[in-house]
Amino acid sequence: MFSRFLVCVLIATFILSGCATTSRRGSTVAGVSNELEVSALLKFDDIPVPNGFNFIAVDSFAFQTQDIRVGLLKYEGKANPDEVVQFYKEQMPLYNWKTINLIEYERRILNFEKDGQSAVITIDAKGGKSALVIAVSPRSDAGIFEK
Repeated sequence: MFSRFLVCVLIATFILSGCATTSRRGSTVAGVSNELEVSALLKFDDIPVPNGFNFIAVDSFAFQTQDIRVGLLKYEGKANPDEVVQFYKEQMPLYNWKTINLIEYERRILNFEKDGQSAVITIDAKGGKSALVIAVSPRSDAGIFEK
């Protein structure tokens, strides 16, 4: 019961907050750079973050055990939101995440799943920057909520 509540709180917080940022690399065409690089510092080793994004620790949390991981990680950077979306479309499959759906209208929401887990990435424009929120939790159909 507590796990289900924790996941609901995580998802609600993620949907209501939606902050993210990115950095640019390479040349730009119409305000969108060619490519972002993966940061060397990752909070979860299988979820990339664009290089140059600043981690916002005060607004983030992560919990991980051998059986479960839950996290809400917030970042901010200077990349165009469309560039960040392209970064995740290219990078997540390299980490064995399967794309479930993408919503690209003002706020961009990308949903991925892997091994009984869900990753929801929200990207917003924020005063010339991008706000990035990564929410990771078990999928509700993964069987961990049944006791």
